[in-house]
Order: sequence, then C-alpha cells, then structure tokens
Amino acid sequence: MLKKVTVFVLLLVGLTLVVNLILSLISTFLPVKFVMPESLIEAPTYYNFVIGSVNITISQTVLNTWAIMALLAFIVKKGTDKLSTTNPGKLQIILEEYYHFIENMFLGTFGKYKKKFMPFFSALFAFILFSNLSLFLFPFIITVTKGKNGGFDVKPFFRTPTADPNTTIGLSLVVVVLFVSIAIKRGGVTGYIKSLMHPAWFMLPINIVGELSKPLNTSMRLFGNMFAGLVIAGLMYSLARGHFSLSVGWPGILQLYFDGFVGMIQAFVFTVLSSVYVGEVLGEDTEGEENL
Repeated sequence: MLKKVTVFVLLLVGLTLVVNLILSLISTFLPVKFVMPESLIEAPTYYNFVIGSVNITISQTVLNTWAIMALLAFIVKKGTDKLSTTNPGKLQIILEEYYHFIENMFLGTFGKYKKKFMPFFSALFAFILFSNLSLFLFPFIITVTKGKNGGFDVKPFFRTPTADPNTTIGLSLVVVVLFVSIAIKRGGVTGYIKSLMHPAWFMLPINIVGELSKPLNTSMRLFGNMFAGLVIAGLMYSLARGHFSLSVGWPGILQLYFDGFVGMIQAFVFTVLSSVYVGEVLGEDTEGEENL
C-alpha cells in the first residue's frame, strides 16, 4: 500500500513539473499570461453575452453553479439509465452507497419522513460538495481573455461558488423556507407564532432573532471557510515567483487540504445543521401518522 501511495505521489509531482514546464515555455515565447491563483480572492468575474439586441450579464458564480448542476444531473442520469438488482453498474453502486450515506448521516432521526426528505438533502450535500471541490477537481478548465497590456490572460473557469455569499445565503434561505413552511403546515401560522413565544410571550423577540440567526450562522460559516481557503492558498501560491512555479497546475498537498479536506468538512457541517433545523420542526412525531 505504501509503495502504491509513493508511486502515486511521485507521478503527481512529475505531472505537475511537466505541466508547469510546458506552461512556462508558452508564457515565455507566446503573448499568453497565466494569472496567479491569488487572483481568485478577487470578486467573481462578470461575462457579457449578446443575443441579438439583448445584452445579458452573468456572473462567474452563476455560470459555475449551472455547470455543477449540469454535471450532477448527468451523473444521476447515467447512474439510473440501466437500473438492475442482479447486475448493477459501478455508477449505480456508487449512487446506492451515497443514498445509504445520506440516510445514515443526516436522516437518522426522521423516521417515516426519510424518503420524503431524501431528495432534498442528497441534492443539497452533493451540490455543496461539488461546489467546494470544483476548483480542485477541474483546475484545467480555463477561460481566455484579452490582457490589458496585449496578449491573453488565462484564468481558471471555476471559482468556488460557495466562496460567494450570494450562493451560501441562497442555500440557507432555501433551508429556512423549508423548515418554516413545515412548521406552518403542521401548526398553522398562529401555532408557529405561539411556538416563538415559548416559554413566555416576552421571549418572542429573542426567539425571532434565534430563527434569523440560523441562516446567517450556516451561510457565513460556509462562506467564511471557503473564502478563507482561497485567501490562504493564494498567499501561499504567491510565494512562488517567476515563470516556472507551482502556482499553475495541481499543487497537490495545499490544494488537497484547502479545497479537498476543508470542502468536504464544510459540506458535511452545512447539511448536518440543515437536517437538525428540519428535525427540530418535525419533533417527536416522526413515527406517527404522516401529516406533511
């Protein structure tokens, strides 16, 4: 096992060196500039699309989000094309294991509501995970633009969508709408307002603040961690100078930690907190008659 890991690391380092050598030659002899990764800490780029007489401006975050949504839809479509109980394909097995992972990790207290909330939480976790890992998984998907001083600038297409507060706040608001709508459906508007007055009426302002803090807490935690990963990685990459540097390519350990490990942890934390908020609304009635 150790031998295989060593060979893999050596191959990864060798590939990184070869890629950087090729890119350094390109940037030396051609009017092409590879933008350093610290530029990722800047605001998302906006792209203009002209369709007839209509000029449409779309942010990099939105384009990245659409690309991730399309990728997830493709994976689900391919994994469920030829379902079989006797001879399942590899992708079907992976999706089945993912189903059990979501069920055991996030829906353990949902009782009979597991199947009802499975699509939401499986999609939520998958989207956040792929968003967090997008820069690590697809580093060589690039955009080419004209440079300010002539030539061309080459930048990564993916900028972690969850490093944009618009994405994280949007995800949190979806979760808030979900558990508030469940609470209102179960007890009505009056019942929900009364629940905010528990244990006494003067607790209403505090409980309202508590409800508002839920989306703020989860969205800012996810945004802060992912944006901090970009900042720290950018600062580390900026230490490399000159044409030949590990700032372009797959800088294994740093990229694996900041985009890989931290990204997986934050996707897990966000989904756990969301399932807790929904589970609190469901209460102890998860084994009774279904009324949602």
